Amino acid sequence: MPAAAASVLPPAVAIPACPAERIEVLEACPVCGCAEQSRAGLYNKFITLPHPPDDRAYRYDYRLCHDCGVVSARRRPAGPRYSWLIEHFEETLGRADFGERRNGKAALASYALTDADRDDLRERAARGVFVSDHAGISRKEFIPALMADRLANSVHVELLASLLQLQQPRVLEVRSRNGSISAALQRMFGAAPHAMALFESQQFLIGEVYGIPATRGIDYDQFSIPFDGTFDLIIGNHVFTHAVHPRAMLRTLHDRLTDGGHLYLFNELDEAQFLKHGKSMFNSLNAFHMQTSDAPSLLRGLEANGFAVKFMTVYGGSHICLAQKREPSDSWTRMAKRSRDRRLQAYRRAHDVAALTMPEFARGRLREPWDALLERSVKSGLAEVNRKGNVKVRRA
Repeated sequence: MPAAAASVLPPAVAIPACPAERIEVLEACPVCGCAEQSRAGLYNKFITLPHPPDDRAYRYDYRLCHDCGVVSARRRPAGPRYSWLIEHFEETLGRADFGERRNGKAALASYALTDADRDDLRERAARGVFVSDHAGISRKEFIPALMADRLANSVHVELLASLLQLQQPRVLEVRSRNGSISAALQRMFGAAPHAMALFESQQFLIGEVYGIPATRGIDYDQFSIPFDGTFDLIIGNHVFTHAVHPRAMLRTLHDRLTDGGHLYLFNELDEAQFLKHGKSMFNSLNAFHMQTSDAPSLLRGLEANGFAVKFMTVYGGSHICLAQKREPSDSWTRMAKRSRDRRLQAYRRAHDVAALTMPEFARGRLREPWDALLERSVKSGLAEVNRKGNVKVRRA
Protein backbone atom coordinates (compact mmCIF):
# COMPACT_ATOMS: atom_id res chain seq x y z
CA MET A 1 0.00 0.00 0.00
CA PRO A 2 1.20 3.61 -0.47
CA ALA A 3 3.26 4.91 2.44
CA ALA A 4 1.38 8.16 2.72
CA ALA A 5 -1.81 9.68 1.44
CA ALA A 6 -1.19 13.23 2.64
CA SER A 7 1.97 15.02 1.52
CA VAL A 8 1.04 18.59 2.44
CA LEU A 9 0.81 19.74 6.02
CA PRO A 10 -2.73 20.95 6.77
CA PRO A 11 -3.09 24.65 7.56
CA ALA A 12 -1.86 25.76 10.94
CA VAL A 13 -4.34 26.09 13.79
CA ALA A 14 -4.20 28.01 17.05
CA ILE A 15 -3.14 25.57 19.76
CA PRO A 16 -3.56 26.56 23.41
CA ALA A 17 -0.15 26.67 25.08
CA CYS A 18 0.84 23.26 26.41
CA PRO A 19 2.58 23.54 29.81
CA ALA A 20 6.31 22.87 29.58
CA GLU A 21 6.18 21.18 32.98
CA ARG A 22 6.40 18.50 33.56
CA ILE A 23 7.96 15.62 31.65
CA GLU A 24 9.24 12.88 33.91
CA VAL A 25 12.18 10.75 32.83
CA LEU A 26 12.17 7.36 34.52
CA GLU A 27 15.35 5.37 35.14
CA ALA A 28 13.59 2.18 36.23
CA CYS A 29 10.47 0.24 35.27
CA PRO A 30 7.45 2.08 36.72
CA VAL A 31 5.63 -1.25 37.23
CA CYS A 32 8.16 -3.47 39.05
CA GLY A 33 11.14 -1.21 39.71
CA CYS A 34 13.67 -3.14 37.61
CA ALA A 35 16.54 -0.95 36.35
CA GLU A 36 17.32 -3.08 33.29
CA GLN A 37 15.33 -2.07 30.23
CA SER A 38 15.71 -2.11 26.44
CA ARG A 39 14.35 0.38 23.93
CA ALA A 40 11.11 -0.76 22.31
CA GLY A 41 10.00 2.39 20.50
CA LEU A 42 10.37 6.15 20.39
CA TYR A 43 7.10 7.80 19.46
CA ASN A 44 3.42 8.08 20.27
CA LYS A 45 0.52 9.03 18.02
CA PHE A 46 1.28 12.75 18.15
CA ILE A 47 4.06 12.19 15.62
CA THR A 48 1.43 11.39 12.96
CA LEU A 49 -0.93 14.30 13.70
CA PRO A 50 -0.78 17.54 11.74
CA HIS A 51 -0.35 19.78 14.77
CA PRO A 52 1.22 18.22 17.89
CA PRO A 53 1.38 20.55 20.90
CA ASP A 54 5.18 20.85 20.70
CA ASP A 55 8.17 18.85 19.50
CA ARG A 56 8.48 17.02 22.82
CA ALA A 57 4.91 15.75 22.83
CA TYR A 58 5.50 12.78 20.53
CA ARG A 59 8.76 11.47 22.06
CA TYR A 60 8.04 8.91 24.82
CA ASP A 61 11.01 6.50 24.50
CA TYR A 62 9.19 3.26 25.27
CA ARG A 63 11.28 0.66 27.12
CA LEU A 64 10.73 -3.06 27.68
CA CYS A 65 11.44 -4.15 31.27
CA HIS A 66 13.77 -7.15 31.55
CA ASP A 67 11.95 -8.49 34.62
CA CYS A 68 8.19 -8.01 34.31
CA GLY A 69 8.22 -7.42 30.54
CA VAL A 70 5.80 -4.49 30.56
CA VAL A 71 6.63 -1.85 27.94
CA SER A 72 6.37 1.63 29.38
CA ALA A 73 7.13 5.21 28.40
CA ARG A 74 10.45 6.32 29.84
CA ARG A 75 9.54 9.96 29.12
CA ARG A 76 6.01 10.76 30.21
CA PRO A 77 3.93 13.89 30.86
CA ALA A 78 2.88 14.54 34.44
CA GLY A 79 1.40 17.32 36.55
CA PRO A 80 0.01 20.29 34.57
CA ARG A 81 1.18 18.83 31.26
CA TYR A 82 -0.80 15.60 31.71
CA SER A 83 -3.82 17.55 32.97
CA TRP A 84 -3.63 19.65 29.78
CA LEU A 85 -3.85 16.49 27.67
CA ILE A 86 -6.98 15.40 29.54
CA GLU A 87 -8.50 18.86 29.11
CA HIS A 88 -7.87 18.50 25.36
CA PHE A 89 -8.91 14.85 25.24
CA GLU A 90 -10.43 14.75 21.77
CA GLU A 91 -7.57 16.71 20.21
CA THR A 92 -4.94 14.55 21.91
CA LEU A 93 -6.54 11.43 20.43
CA GLY A 94 -6.72 13.01 16.99
CA ARG A 95 -10.53 12.97 16.92
CA ALA A 96 -10.71 16.73 16.52
CA ASP A 97 -8.34 19.56 15.78
CA PHE A 98 -7.53 22.09 18.45
CA GLY A 99 -10.32 24.57 18.95
CA GLU A 100 -13.00 22.20 17.63
CA ARG A 101 -15.83 20.75 19.68
CA ARG A 102 -16.63 17.19 18.65
CA ASN A 103 -20.35 16.69 18.14
CA GLY A 104 -22.56 13.63 18.28
CA LYS A 105 -21.23 11.97 21.44
CA ALA A 106 -23.21 13.62 24.21
CA ALA A 107 -23.07 10.58 26.50
CA LEU A 108 -19.27 10.46 26.33
CA ALA A 109 -18.47 14.12 25.79
CA SER A 110 -15.22 15.34 27.29
CA TYR A 111 -16.27 18.98 27.52
CA ALA A 112 -17.97 20.64 30.49
CA LEU A 113 -21.76 20.61 30.36
CA THR A 114 -23.91 23.69 30.16
CA ASP A 115 -27.33 23.95 31.80
CA ALA A 116 -28.84 23.37 28.35
CA ASP A 117 -26.70 20.22 27.93
CA ARG A 118 -27.91 18.85 31.28
CA ASP A 119 -31.55 19.58 30.47
CA ASP A 120 -31.17 17.83 27.12
CA LEU A 121 -29.47 14.76 28.63
CA ARG A 122 -32.05 14.57 31.43
CA GLU A 123 -34.96 14.69 28.99
CA ARG A 124 -33.44 12.08 26.68
CA ALA A 125 -32.38 9.79 29.56
CA ALA A 126 -35.97 9.79 30.83
CA ARG A 127 -36.82 7.61 27.81
CA GLY A 128 -34.90 4.80 29.50
CA VAL A 129 -32.07 2.51 28.47
CA PHE A 130 -33.94 0.21 26.07
CA VAL A 131 -35.84 2.18 23.45
CA SER A 132 -37.32 -0.03 20.76
CA ASP A 133 -36.94 0.84 17.10
CA HIS A 134 -40.59 -0.02 16.48
CA ALA A 135 -41.67 2.89 18.71
CA GLY A 136 -40.67 5.29 15.97
CA ILE A 137 -38.77 7.57 18.35
CA SER A 138 -35.97 9.59 16.78
CA ARG A 139 -32.49 8.71 18.01
CA LYS A 140 -32.11 12.38 18.88
CA GLU A 141 -34.86 11.98 21.49
CA PHE A 142 -33.12 9.31 23.60
CA ILE A 143 -29.53 8.21 24.30
CA PRO A 144 -28.55 5.17 22.20
CA ALA A 145 -25.21 5.00 24.02
CA LEU A 146 -26.97 3.77 27.17
CA MET A 147 -28.13 0.55 25.54
CA ALA A 148 -24.83 0.21 23.68
CA ASP A 149 -23.01 0.49 26.99
CA ARG A 150 -25.22 -2.15 28.62
CA LEU A 151 -24.71 -4.59 25.76
CA ALA A 152 -20.98 -3.96 25.43
CA ASN A 153 -20.38 -4.39 29.16
CA SER A 154 -22.55 -7.48 29.54
CA VAL A 155 -19.43 -9.61 28.93
CA HIS A 156 -17.86 -8.16 32.08
CA VAL A 157 -20.99 -8.72 34.12
CA GLU A 158 -21.07 -12.34 32.91
CA LEU A 159 -17.44 -12.93 33.86
CA LEU A 160 -17.74 -11.33 37.29
CA ALA A 161 -20.97 -13.19 38.06
CA SER A 162 -19.44 -16.51 36.96
CA LEU A 163 -15.99 -16.18 38.54
CA LEU A 164 -16.85 -14.60 41.90
CA GLN A 165 -19.19 -15.36 44.78
CA LEU A 166 -20.78 -11.96 45.18
CA GLN A 167 -23.04 -11.22 48.13
CA GLN A 168 -23.93 -7.56 48.55
CA PRO A 169 -20.38 -6.47 47.71
CA ARG A 170 -19.12 -2.95 48.05
CA VAL A 171 -17.98 -2.08 44.53
CA LEU A 172 -15.90 0.71 43.03
CA GLU A 173 -15.89 1.24 39.26
CA VAL A 174 -12.94 3.34 38.07
CA ARG A 175 -13.46 5.14 34.78
CA SER A 176 -17.03 4.01 34.44
CA ARG A 177 -18.48 4.96 31.07
CA ASN A 178 -22.19 5.14 31.89
CA GLY A 179 -22.49 2.99 35.01
CA SER A 180 -23.87 -0.20 33.45
CA ILE A 181 -21.52 -2.68 35.19
CA SER A 182 -22.16 -1.25 38.63
CA ALA A 183 -25.89 -1.10 37.98
CA ALA A 184 -25.97 -4.77 36.91
CA LEU A 185 -24.11 -5.87 40.04
CA GLN A 186 -26.55 -3.84 42.11
CA ARG A 187 -29.55 -5.54 40.46
CA MET A 188 -28.13 -9.06 40.59
CA PHE A 189 -26.23 -9.15 43.89
CA GLY A 190 -27.39 -6.17 45.93
CA ALA A 191 -24.06 -4.43 45.45
CA ALA A 192 -23.34 -1.03 46.95
CA PRO A 193 -21.71 0.63 43.94
CA HIS A 194 -19.57 3.74 43.64
CA ALA A 195 -18.27 5.16 40.39
CA MET A 196 -15.41 7.37 39.24
CA ALA A 197 -16.13 8.89 35.84
CA LEU A 198 -13.64 10.70 33.67
CA PHE A 199 -16.00 13.38 32.33
CA GLU A 200 -18.98 15.35 33.58
CA SER A 201 -21.40 13.90 31.03
CA GLN A 202 -20.67 10.39 32.31
CA GLN A 203 -20.99 11.42 35.94
CA PHE A 204 -24.30 13.10 35.18
CA LEU A 205 -25.79 10.05 33.41
CA ILE A 206 -24.56 7.55 36.01
CA GLY A 207 -26.47 9.49 38.65
CA GLU A 208 -29.46 10.36 36.48
CA VAL A 209 -30.07 6.88 35.02
CA TYR A 210 -28.94 4.57 37.83
CA GLY A 211 -28.79 6.72 40.96
CA ILE A 212 -25.22 5.60 41.65
CA PRO A 213 -22.95 8.03 43.53
CA ALA A 214 -20.30 9.16 41.08
CA THR A 215 -17.43 11.61 40.95
CA ARG A 216 -15.80 13.06 37.86
CA GLY A 217 -12.15 13.56 37.02
CA ILE A 218 -9.49 10.87 37.49
CA ASP A 219 -5.97 11.94 38.39
CA TYR A 220 -3.78 9.42 36.57
CA ASP A 221 -0.69 11.20 37.89
CA GLN A 222 -1.46 11.26 41.62
CA PHE A 223 -4.19 8.64 41.70
CA SER A 224 -6.58 8.62 44.66
CA ILE A 225 -10.02 7.28 45.48
CA PRO A 226 -12.56 9.93 46.56
CA PHE A 227 -14.72 7.52 48.60
CA ASP A 228 -14.11 6.32 52.14
CA GLY A 229 -13.57 2.74 53.26
CA THR A 230 -12.58 -0.45 51.49
CA PHE A 231 -14.17 -2.36 48.62
CA ASP A 232 -14.77 -6.03 47.94
CA LEU A 233 -14.38 -5.47 44.21
CA ILE A 234 -12.65 -2.71 42.25
CA ILE A 235 -13.29 -2.56 38.50
CA GLY A 236 -10.87 -0.60 36.34
CA ASN A 237 -11.51 0.36 32.72
CA HIS A 238 -8.30 1.21 30.83
CA VAL A 239 -6.56 2.47 33.98
CA PHE A 240 -3.28 0.51 34.04
CA THR A 241 -2.54 1.64 30.49
CA HIS A 242 -2.99 5.32 31.42
CA ALA A 243 -1.30 5.44 34.83
CA VAL A 244 1.60 7.87 35.08
CA HIS A 245 2.77 6.07 38.23
CA PRO A 246 1.37 2.52 37.91
CA ARG A 247 3.08 1.14 41.05
CA ALA A 248 1.53 3.88 43.16
CA MET A 249 -1.86 3.35 41.51
CA LEU A 250 -1.74 -0.40 42.11
CA ARG A 251 -0.67 0.20 45.72
CA THR A 252 -3.66 2.48 46.25
CA LEU A 253 -6.02 -0.08 44.71
CA HIS A 254 -4.42 -2.81 46.84
CA ASP A 255 -4.79 -0.78 50.03
CA ARG A 256 -8.45 -0.01 49.37
CA LEU A 257 -9.47 -3.63 48.77
CA THR A 258 -10.76 -5.77 51.61
CA ASP A 259 -8.62 -8.79 52.51
CA GLY A 260 -9.23 -11.31 49.75
CA GLY A 261 -10.91 -8.65 47.61
CA HIS A 262 -10.62 -8.62 43.84
CA LEU A 263 -9.36 -6.26 41.16
CA TYR A 264 -10.92 -6.58 37.71
CA LEU A 265 -9.12 -4.80 34.88
CA PHE A 266 -10.44 -4.61 31.33
CA ASN A 267 -9.75 -2.73 28.13
CA GLU A 268 -6.02 -2.78 28.85
CA LEU A 269 -3.81 -2.29 25.81
CA ASP A 270 -2.53 -5.51 24.19
CA GLU A 271 0.66 -5.10 22.17
CA ALA A 272 -0.57 -7.76 19.73
CA GLN A 273 -2.65 -5.02 18.09
CA PHE A 274 0.48 -3.65 16.43
CA LEU A 275 2.93 -6.56 16.75
CA LYS A 276 0.68 -9.18 15.14
CA HIS A 277 -2.53 -7.68 13.79
CA GLY A 278 -1.25 -4.98 11.45
CA LYS A 279 -2.19 -1.80 13.26
CA SER A 280 0.23 1.10 13.37
CA MET A 281 2.35 1.11 16.50
CA PHE A 282 2.29 4.90 16.56
CA ASN A 283 -1.50 5.06 16.30
CA SER A 284 -2.00 2.39 18.98
CA LEU A 285 0.34 4.15 21.40
CA ASN A 286 -1.51 7.42 21.74
CA ALA A 287 -0.31 10.11 24.14
CA PHE A 288 -2.32 8.63 27.05
CA HIS A 289 -0.83 5.15 26.65
CA MET A 290 1.99 4.93 29.16
CA GLN A 291 2.01 1.11 29.39
CA THR A 292 1.37 -1.80 27.05
CA SER A 293 2.10 -5.51 27.37
CA ASP A 294 1.40 -9.05 26.40
CA ALA A 295 -0.60 -11.25 28.81
CA PRO A 296 2.40 -12.80 30.64
CA SER A 297 3.86 -9.35 31.27
CA LEU A 298 0.61 -7.97 32.66
CA LEU A 299 0.43 -11.03 34.92
CA ARG A 300 3.99 -10.47 36.17
CA GLY A 301 3.32 -6.78 36.70
CA LEU A 302 0.32 -7.53 38.89
CA GLU A 303 2.13 -10.26 40.81
CA ALA A 304 4.97 -7.83 41.52
CA ASN A 305 2.43 -5.52 43.17
CA GLY A 306 0.61 -7.93 45.47
CA PHE A 307 -2.05 -9.47 43.24
CA ALA A 308 -2.63 -13.13 42.40
CA VAL A 309 -4.12 -13.46 38.93
CA LYS A 310 -7.19 -15.75 38.80
CA PHE A 311 -8.33 -15.27 35.21
CA MET A 312 -7.00 -13.64 32.06
CA THR A 313 -8.15 -13.42 28.47
CA VAL A 314 -8.09 -11.13 25.46
CA TYR A 315 -11.46 -9.82 24.35
CA GLY A 316 -12.01 -7.32 21.57
CA GLY A 317 -8.27 -6.92 21.18
CA SER A 318 -7.67 -5.87 24.81
CA HIS A 319 -6.67 -7.60 28.03
CA ILE A 320 -9.16 -8.64 30.69
CA CYS A 321 -7.75 -9.71 34.04
CA LEU A 322 -9.23 -10.73 37.40
CA ALA A 323 -6.77 -10.72 40.30
CA GLN A 324 -7.09 -11.20 44.04
CA LYS A 325 -5.39 -9.16 46.72
CA ARG A 326 -2.60 -10.96 48.55
CA GLU A 327 0.41 -10.05 50.65
CA PRO A 328 3.11 -8.45 48.48
CA SER A 329 5.99 -10.80 47.74
CA ASP A 330 9.14 -10.81 45.64
CA SER A 331 8.67 -14.45 44.66
CA TRP A 332 7.30 -13.92 41.16
CA THR A 333 8.89 -15.35 38.03
CA ARG A 334 10.89 -12.95 35.86
CA MET A 335 10.68 -12.91 32.08
CA ALA A 336 12.96 -15.27 30.19
CA LYS A 337 15.65 -13.78 27.94
CA ARG A 338 14.31 -15.69 24.93
CA SER A 339 10.90 -14.04 25.30
CA ARG A 340 12.49 -10.64 25.72
CA ASP A 341 14.62 -10.98 22.58
CA ARG A 342 11.66 -12.18 20.52
CA ARG A 343 9.47 -9.28 21.60
CA LEU A 344 12.20 -6.68 21.06
CA GLN A 345 12.64 -7.93 17.52
CA ALA A 346 8.89 -7.64 16.95
CA TYR A 347 8.90 -4.12 18.37
CA ARG A 348 11.69 -3.03 16.05
CA ARG A 349 9.75 -4.29 13.07
CA ALA A 350 6.49 -2.67 14.25
CA HIS A 351 8.33 0.62 14.73
CA ASP A 352 9.67 0.55 11.17
CA VAL A 353 6.27 -0.39 9.72
CA ALA A 354 4.64 2.52 11.54
CA ALA A 355 7.36 4.91 10.36
CA LEU A 356 7.06 3.77 6.76
CA THR A 357 3.29 4.23 6.71
CA MET A 358 3.07 7.59 8.47
CA PRO A 359 1.92 10.74 6.62
CA GLU A 360 4.56 12.27 4.37
CA PHE A 361 4.32 15.65 6.10
CA ALA A 362 5.48 14.05 9.37
CA ARG A 363 8.54 12.18 8.09
CA GLY A 364 10.91 14.95 9.12
CA ARG A 365 10.01 14.33 12.77
CA LEU A 366 11.66 10.90 12.72
CA ARG A 367 15.07 10.64 14.32
CA GLU A 368 16.28 8.44 11.45
CA PRO A 369 16.25 10.20 8.05
CA TRP A 370 13.45 8.92 5.83
CA ASP A 371 15.76 7.95 2.95
CA ALA A 372 17.95 5.90 5.31
CA LEU A 373 14.90 4.19 6.81
CA LEU A 374 13.51 3.35 3.38
CA GLU A 375 16.83 2.05 2.09
CA ARG A 376 17.31 -0.14 5.16
CA SER A 377 13.74 -1.45 4.95
CA VAL A 378 14.06 -2.35 1.26
CA LYS A 379 17.32 -4.21 1.92
CA SER A 380 15.76 -6.17 4.78
CA GLY A 381 12.70 -7.10 2.71
CA LEU A 382 10.30 -5.17 4.91
CA ALA A 383 9.39 -2.77 2.10
CA GLU A 384 9.54 -2.44 -1.66
CA VAL A 385 9.13 0.47 -4.05
CA ASN A 386 7.00 -0.18 -7.13
CA ARG A 387 7.38 1.40 -10.57
CA LYS A 388 5.18 4.33 -9.61
CA GLY A 389 7.40 5.11 -6.62
CA ASN A 390 4.86 3.93 -4.06
CA VAL A 391 6.19 2.16 -1.00
CA LYS A 392 4.59 -1.16 -0.11
CA VAL A 393 5.15 -2.56 3.38
CA ARG A 394 4.92 -6.16 4.51
CA ARG A 395 3.05 -5.70 7.76
CA ALA A 396 2.83 -9.34 8.82
